[in-house]
Amino acid sequence: MRWPGLDLRPIAAGDLDARDRRLAQAIYGQVIRRWLTLEHLLNTRLERPLRELEAKMQAVLLAGAAQVFLFDQLPDHAIVNESVDWTKRRIRARAGGMVNAVLRRMIDLRGEVVPARPEGGAAQALPLSDGRWRLLNEAVLPDEPVERLAVQTGHPADLLRRWGRRMAPAEVVRLAMHNLIQPPTLLAGLSADFISQHDALEPHEEPGFAVWRGEPDQLAGFLRSHPQARVQDPASFGVVRFVREHGEVKGLIVDACAGSGTKTAQLAEAFPRATIVASDRDARRSAMLRERFADCPQVRVAPHSNLLEWAGRAELILLDVPCTNTGTLARRVEAKYRVDEEHVRSLLSLQNQIVADHLALRAPDGLIAYSTCSLEPEENHEQAAWICQWHAMRIVAERSRRPSGQPGDPPGRYSDGGYVALIR
Repeated sequence: MRWPGLDLRPIAAGDLDARDRRLAQAIYGQVIRRWLTLEHLLNTRLERPLRELEAKMQAVLLAGAAQVFLFDQLPDHAIVNESVDWTKRRIRARAGGMVNAVLRRMIDLRGEVVPARPEGGAAQALPLSDGRWRLLNEAVLPDEPVERLAVQTGHPADLLRRWGRRMAPAEVVRLAMHNLIQPPTLLAGLSADFISQHDALEPHEEPGFAVWRGEPDQLAGFLRSHPQARVQDPASFGVVRFVREHGEVKGLIVDACAGSGTKTAQLAEAFPRATIVASDRDARRSAMLRERFADCPQVRVAPHSNLLEWAGRAELILLDVPCTNTGTLARRVEAKYRVDEEHVRSLLSLQNQIVADHLALRAPDGLIAYSTCSLEPEENHEQAAWICQWHAMRIVAERSRRPSGQPGDPPGRYSDGGYVALIR
């Protein structure tokens, strides 16, 4: 329990059968997504704050509270008994009494589930990821609107206030509610005919995209059989598409923060006459890139330290830089807990350095495509303007996108948010 630097390695499922494994993963996911909600509710029934308890006690209480409030087909006696038994085995026998008492108080606090936002307001209710609301039997949520929304949706209040300084209150609510969604798996690069021919696919609202409706363990096989399909959100896909809308590149492209290579592959398709050099500072990602593009002569994977071999030659440099991820918080749930002013400043410094480190690669009149999956203006337009100011460049075009989709909406309405600027 290393708050807020959460350890997001897959949980050890042991010898659980498939059904229990899925339940364990669902509980784990809800604890991560609604940590601040659950912590607030538990603190109303604890003698001292949750974070002052030992890590294993925090874990069992968070997991138990998640089952009480966010799942509606689990018997109360099973939740309590399993939690108490685990506590006695893994912590100590006497701790079981405390877990029993606290979870029973959680059950007493829990009200019924209603199909939509309660009439007359939702001052004492919790929104659920499927669009329903869980009523509470006592007034335990904060009175102040931002603090209440923070608890209801599991966001730090400072993050909501940051958004509120430049957005209307209704938009802040919309973004916070969006981040409750369990994002669907979206596939890009597909025709309407192809989508209609496969039962495992459902059309997305954006042409060329589909929602994967098959079993998770069938997806890898589907992708191997249909290499034109790739797992990619419309916001991420839109970066290279935006670049392509502004002209052809026939020479050298450098994808300098290539990650797992999703945009690298898209660049190869969008610019078939270009040569692409892909790189990433992370050794594990570099190994993934080498494996992924081993049979693709158009793409050369190079160590980051060797990029200066191409100095002055890149017609396009894609800088998909590290950021706060505030446009993808439904997917990168843990990132919302790290967004504070110090973290933003450190990212701005890193982004500045990444741009400066790669300017030497640019050919005369070459383009930089600067992109983030952030909603924060400091990381987006203001950063692009800084690049122009300090490096005698100009913004050719830019595009921002906010996330779409709300709890209860069809999965085909979901997309992430992000930003891209073309700079010359």
